[in-house]
Parts: sequence; structure tokens; C-alpha cells
Amino acid sequence: MTPAKPENTASGRNEAAVQREPVQVTTIGEAMIALFPDTPLPLAEAHTFGSDVGGAEFNVASTLARMGIRTAWISRLGADGFGDRIRRTAAEAGVDTAAVETDDKRATGLYVKETASGLNGTRTRMHYYRRESAASAIGPALLRSEAAAAALRESRIVHTSGITAALSVSAAEALAGLRDAVGPHAIVSVDLNYRPLLWRDRATDPLDALVAQADALFVGVDEAGAHFGHADGERLFADHPRLSRLVLKDEAMHASTLRRDGTQIRVPCLTVEVVEPVGAGDAFAAGYLAALVEGRDETTCLRLGHALAALTLIGSGDRPVTVPDAAERDRIAAAPDEVWAAWRVHPGEIPWRRS
Repeated sequence: MTPAKPENTASGRNEAAVQREPVQVTTIGEAMIALFPDTPLPLAEAHTFGSDVGGAEFNVASTLARMGIRTAWISRLGADGFGDRIRRTAAEAGVDTAAVETDDKRATGLYVKETASGLNGTRTRMHYYRRESAASAIGPALLRSEAAAAALRESRIVHTSGITAALSVSAAEALAGLRDAVGPHAIVSVDLNYRPLLWRDRATDPLDALVAQADALFVGVDEAGAHFGHADGERLFADHPRLSRLVLKDEAMHASTLRRDGTQIRVPCLTVEVVEPVGAGDAFAAGYLAALVEGRDETTCLRLGHALAALTLIGSGDRPVTVPDAAERDRIAAAPDEVWAAWRVHPGEIPWRRS
């Protein structure tokens, strides 16, 4: 698998120059090395592996940066080759990594992707090796560091997910004070990313504390049902007084933005020839947030989310195979509803690139 290449970063700028620019979005969370068999085989039968970089908040940060959105990433990496690989990948995308600490005692985490075919089609299974990783030691001190504090105060949007809250007690403590760490006008964006295995035998209080600070919440209908017991927008707004924007995703059907005032915008998903589903949710969040930063309307936020998800689904990596430039984003925004509904996305065809 070839790692995704940056399309819209400012080529030729050194890292210090990138860091001096005002940050628009900051993400907080882990990145890991992904390993996968060179051919789709059970792990017991696989002998050679490829590799890439992934992780929810890293995926969001690198995708935003590739679109030219000035993005910082707060995290921790091991003092090892895997950590160096992740830093290099972030730099290639244009991500500001000034607030990424290096841990010389803990290793960089990794995960292994296993793709198997069965009666119900092809399924990707994930195996994580992140316990006691450098990222698991994310804590309040990291968010108070000079580089992290500056990025959080400066950013218009600060994004994280329930996965980070589940990494460790210290990571949960860091996110518990997130609202106080960001600027007064910043949007705190949370992707629920509810993973029952990460919360096994533990109370989900840290996840609930994080959601309570959110201005914007991304959540799938299924995971909302699993965690909250329902996916009713009115009830979610009632239970979370700070929440002003709920982005509700219904798998391959549609996604909706619900606002506290009762307005609702729904946009159907694109028809996609799926190669692998991993990372599509992160890409959706990145597309939505990019449109939000650019001041686009709710329909365009949802459309750009769907577009970035589609560009991830047509590849075997965890990040989009390419990203739309500014002109293509305008084309996505301006497409009539019937044109949007007719678009089909597959590895050989990206419809908004038509002349």
C-alpha cells in the first residue's frame, strides 16, 4: 500500500515556517503504524507485510493539512523508527507537529489489519498493540506544554475522539479539562468513536465527560444506540446543554446535521466502489471540518465529508487516496442535488474532477 501523498501543502516551506502560521484546527490523539499482509491472507498464513500510518486524530489532521487547512496535532510518539516514520508522514502532509512529544521509554503503538473473505463478503479485522504505548501516556501536562497550549488557544476548532479518552487514565484526565484549555470562541469537536472493547470492564464516565464539552458531535446511528441507548437528536441536545451541532451518520445511507434550534439538513452518501472501509469516518470528519473552517453551508459540509469518505473507501489505506483542491471543493458545493445523487466514485473515476 502506498501512503497517501499531499496534494495541497505549500511545497518548499520548512517546518519552522509551517509552525509560525496561525493554526486553524488542532487535533489530539494517537497515531500508530499499520501493518497488513501483502496479499489478503489470514495472519497465520501471511509472511510478508506492508505498512502505513493511521490513527483517528492523525487521519483527520493529515487530511485537513493536505487540503491546505493549517492544522496542528498534539500527541506522543516513541523514540523509535516507527515514531520517526509517523513524524515524516505528518511533515509531508503539512501538519504542525510542534506539540508532539517524544518518549524514550515507551514505544510507538501499532495495529495489524487482517482482511478475510467469507460468505458475507470481504471483512477487515483490526488487531491493536497500543497498551503502554507512548500515546497512552498523553496527560494534562502535555496540553499545558507551550506548543500545545498555544495551538489550543489559537485554533478555531479543536477535534478529538472517544478513542483518546479510552487510551488511559491520564489521557482521560487531559481531555476532562479540554474546554478550559481552548480559546473562548473555539469549537470543541468530538467524534464519539465508541469502541466497546476499549471500555470493557470500565465505566465510560471519561467518554461522557468529553461529550459534555462538545460543541459539535460526530456519531453513527449504530454507535449512538450502543452508547447512549438511542439516536434521538432532541434527547441528545437535552442531555448535553453545550452541544449545538450534531452530525448523525447512517452508514451507507446518508448523514445529517441537526442543530439545537430544530433545523436539520440531510445529504445522501455517494455511491462508492468500496475497497476497504477503515478510516472513512475520520475522513468524513476531516471533510466536514474543512468546509466548516472555510465558512461553507451545512449541505456542503456534509457533501465534503461524504466526498472525503469516498476517497478513503476506494483505497486500501486509512486516509484518502487524494483530496479535492479548492476548485474541486467549489464544484462539490455547487453541484445540483440531482448531479450529486448521480455521482459514482471508484478507483478510476472521481466525478468532481471532470472537465
